Amino acid sequence: MEYLSHLFNFIWNLLKYAALLVAAILILAVILLAGSYRDLKGAALGVWNGKIAAAAALAAIQAEDWSSAAAQADSARQSFSEALSGLERTHESAAVKHIKPLQDQLNELEHLLKAGEILSASLVHVAPLAEGLDRLRSDTGARGFHDLPAREKQAALLLAFEMEPELKGLKANLDLALLNLSSIHEFGLLWPLYGQISDIKRQLETATALTAKVSPALKLLPVLAGYPAPSRFLLILQNNDELRPSGGFIGTYGILEMKDGEIVSLSTDDSYHLDRPAALSENWQLEPPAELKKYLETDKWYLRDANWSPDWPTAAAQIQAIYRDESAAIGQAAGPLTAVVALTPDLVADLIRLAGPLSVRGVTYDADNFQPLLQYKVEVGYKDDNIAAWDRKELINEVIAALQKKLAEELPKGKWRDLAELISADIDAKDIQIYFPDGTRQALAHELGASGEIKREDGDYLLVADANLGAFKSDAVVKKDIDYEVSAYNGGLNASLKLSYRHEGGFDWRTTRYRSYTRVYAPRGSEFISLDGLDTADADFKVSDDLQLDKTVFGFYFTIEPGADKEINLAYRLPSAVSASPYQLLVQRQAGSRIEELRIRSGGQSWTSAFDRDEYFRAQ
Repeated sequence: MEYLSHLFNFIWNLLKYAALLVAAILILAVILLAGSYRDLKGAALGVWNGKIAAAAALAAIQAEDWSSAAAQADSARQSFSEALSGLERTHESAAVKHIKPLQDQLNELEHLLKAGEILSASLVHVAPLAEGLDRLRSDTGARGFHDLPAREKQAALLLAFEMEPELKGLKANLDLALLNLSSIHEFGLLWPLYGQISDIKRQLETATALTAKVSPALKLLPVLAGYPAPSRFLLILQNNDELRPSGGFIGTYGILEMKDGEIVSLSTDDSYHLDRPAALSENWQLEPPAELKKYLETDKWYLRDANWSPDWPTAAAQIQAIYRDESAAIGQAAGPLTAVVALTPDLVADLIRLAGPLSVRGVTYDADNFQPLLQYKVEVGYKDDNIAAWDRKELINEVIAALQKKLAEELPKGKWRDLAELISADIDAKDIQIYFPDGTRQALAHELGASGEIKREDGDYLLVADANLGAFKSDAVVKKDIDYEVSAYNGGLNASLKLSYRHEGGFDWRTTRYRSYTRVYAPRGSEFISLDGLDTADADFKVSDDLQLDKTVFGFYFTIEPGADKEINLAYRLPSAVSASPYQLLVQRQAGSRIEELRIRSGGQSWTSAFDRDEYFRAQ
């Protein structure tokens, strides 16, 4: 509720400023406005009373006195409503009707008061929901959800699930409040407070984005929590230092079982523990994609390489099938799966940054050293610790258990909002991707933004998907930039794509020469023009149409020596369906990729992005 606090603070500051300004107006037009003065005075009184009630509501929230918070918020709503009525009467006065500058200034005040009224009303509806969850905790003496008895956990999950319609209404109110604040002009009655108003708008934008994710998350809550039936998830840990199309090399997988909000079991295993026995079985003969067969010199398709599609639903379905069939080939029961969930180390690093460093086996892992240090321990350091190669990744289970304990038992309540925002950001960055075989649930994952699919767009489209094939963990030291330019040519549009790579590593246990089979996804019907920067004899260049994803795909292989740069230039003709007026482009980010900068140029306009999520660009 921080944005509410700021809002009501600057409403109070507004009173002091508005009093001076209104006084000046009254001196200049005392006769014309004599009939409106009483209404303006009433409006100011309503703002004052609303500010006092809103401050009391916020104090009650901090004290977790939800009933008082709802009552005070309702009082604030009524006061702002009365102030709005006073402004409306002023608007209708004969004198003000004919003085447009005064009408405009009163409109500024009206937008601000409406935002206050809407946010106060929202608090009235949300407070009882928070009170219900808080009562469960208080009645059982629990500090948090993890401390609740099983029956109360079920009740809490049901209550949270039933909140979804209310939260949808909250999002609609936040959107409306944001619309009102966005209608306030910088140079007007409220110009001394415009900076504060802009801060509130940014906070509201964050709140609305978070609420948009909370709504589908609440719908998915029962299945995610294993309520009322247990759930079983296949976890795929994708190492993006060894980038693969859907996020990273699958060196580790795990099984998570949930029931009534409790983790029944969580364990991870080395993917080679499944792949190597399958390699010896005559029952496992799945043919790999041609590129994997050629560049990894493998004649079978294994779990570790299953995520060959950058479209997560396609990759996840293949992962699930290979996991199930490899297990069957070696005589193990895979068991039913509720969903396949992919995670990158970037998510774990973010969680450690929030929860604090982890101490495991006498070693401290923080957000900055987590990925390289853990890689060293399981790739090299295990030998110094006298651990068998087969058991080297048991350390991952211990790190996950330590992080789980930190988050469940030690995270202060003051950081819960930070945790929610962190998860939301990691969903946007595709550090979390979810695939449900059940179509209804998958639609909710899509609404949540966690489905990771390649999208179908009417305008222009671009996705660059690198696949590290035998280059160790070299993606950690290869810097990448993308430049994309669209220009009019002969009645249509030509696209020019420049991919810049800079290898800052060397030859050691972690990095080597970079080898990638890269695919560029463009609108279906795009026509190849030229490709520069590669040795065409070794590039293995292909142009194909992916009918399932509705894209034309340009694929090529290349290598980069440590210390070297490479610039690849691809030109192609966009299909006639892509219009220059108005031009619009969706650039999707490959999960796990680390692009330093994305630069777009079209029709004399340019955009630059840090590219930490999918980006839409529209010509003005």
